[in-house]
Amino acid sequence: MFESWSRSWEFAKLSYQTLLENKHLILFPIISTLAAILVIASFALPLWQTGQIEVWMNDSQPQSESQEVLMYVTMFLFYFCNYFVITFFNTALVASVMNIMEGGPGKLSFGLSFATKRIHSIFGWAVVSAVVGMILRALEKNNKIGAIISSIIGTAWTALSFFVVPILVAEGLGPIAAIKRSGGILKNTWGTALIGNFSLGGISFLLMLPILLVGGLLLYLNQPLVAIGICVPLLILVSVIASTADYIFKAYLYSYATGRALPDEVDTAAMSQAFRQR
Repeated sequence: MFESWSRSWEFAKLSYQTLLENKHLILFPIISTLAAILVIASFALPLWQTGQIEVWMNDSQPQSESQEVLMYVTMFLFYFCNYFVITFFNTALVASVMNIMEGGPGKLSFGLSFATKRIHSIFGWAVVSAVVGMILRALEKNNKIGAIISSIIGTAWTALSFFVVPILVAEGLGPIAAIKRSGGILKNTWGTALIGNFSLGGISFLLMLPILLVGGLLLYLNQPLVAIGICVPLLILVSVIASTADYIFKAYLYSYATGRALPDEVDTAAMSQAFRQR
């Protein structure tokens, strides 16, 4: 168990080391976040201006069938656009990381160009993700039992799709084939993936802790605006860094598990036991 923790920690450190040596990689989640904000605004503003949001949120009056259809269609399109944007830039990020592994520069332009070539796979995955999101949302709204079922299915879906983005990059599979392939790889790497994510989360917490302490001190001193102005941007920055490191970790773990090339400084022999059949 200790060796498994040690190997996972090495992958986590390697992810942050790669980010430190290739700081431009952080641009992918930054652009993705900005694009997601534009997607939210493009849906929210028209719905707010037309008063449609108030109609949908008014539980005291039953909605017509056409109103319900419009609501679900809009929700599906919103989910789809969000998943498409997020998956596109995550695909670009992982493509650049894999290019770096092969000795390339992994430039922003390379990643975006590669993601464009995978646009059909990304489109398909966004559709499937939107459908799953709608189903989970419907279960969650039903009752408490539905919310529990939604949580369980959502957790399983997140685990099953762990390697989907690296698979889209390296293999270009469709959404159904990608999820099956991801599940197959996860069977052999679930321990390292789980502990690695825990390690990454621990690093993120350590980065956030001093920011939260400063924010708490400023609030104690009755300086809420100063706390917001200083701490919120820093917390967003740490979140972006953590997101970038997470996908770098997935790229490394997928590449090792499938026998792809890794940088020379990676001691593959020392890590080989992390992928034994369990």
